[in-house]
Amino acid sequence: MRSSERKGWIIGVASFALLSLGAGCTGFFVNQPNSVAVTQAGSSTLSVSAPNTVQLTATASYNSGTKDVSKSASWQSSSACATVNSTGAVKGIGAASNVTITASLGGVSGSITGSVTGGTGQTLTIAPANQTVSLATGTVQFSATDSNNNDVTNSATWTSGNTSFLTFSSTPGLANLVAAGSTSVSASLSSGATCASGSTNITIQ
Repeated sequence: MRSSERKGWIIGVASFALLSLGAGCTGFFVNQPNSVAVTQAGSSTLSVSAPNTVQLTATASYNSGTKDVSKSASWQSSSACATVNSTGAVKGIGAASNVTITASLGGVSGSITGSVTGGTGQTLTIAPANQTVSLATGTVQFSATDSNNNDVTNSATWTSGNTSFLTFSSTPGLANLVAAGSTSVSASLSSGATCASGSTNITIQ
């Protein structure tokens, strides 16, 4: 076999091998899943009783099958009333609804939403409450006060129930209006073993 022919054969074999390795991925050289699903003991609804801890599972789907990626995914909680560690263990701090835990891997995310019950909790009052605004308004500034009427806007964690309609900027409580629709707006904060949370609704026209 000539040297040039041998080189071409080697390159061809190497290319085939790389194609085979990449067959189970959505992109070359990147182990990127098609989707990520988050469950709690097989359920798609989060349920935590403070101060207990529950384990979530993140399952990535590839062209070649599925894989438990709980220990390699990045985890994030939407509420200060529930913390999540690097392996998907969620600890309830205090009562809160619409808590979303998200797992991300290779730029693909999946989430589970539910509630935390029990624990020592307080209610935050969110203003403005249950309002209807024009999309042309662009932004809405929300505020949060605790049971002692203290303004906790800057220290609260702000969450949109549907980021297709509304997202929060880096300024605490400042919401960006994205599209027409209705969604919830939540704020939460924790201090030690206590938690405070509150929510309201907004309709964008």
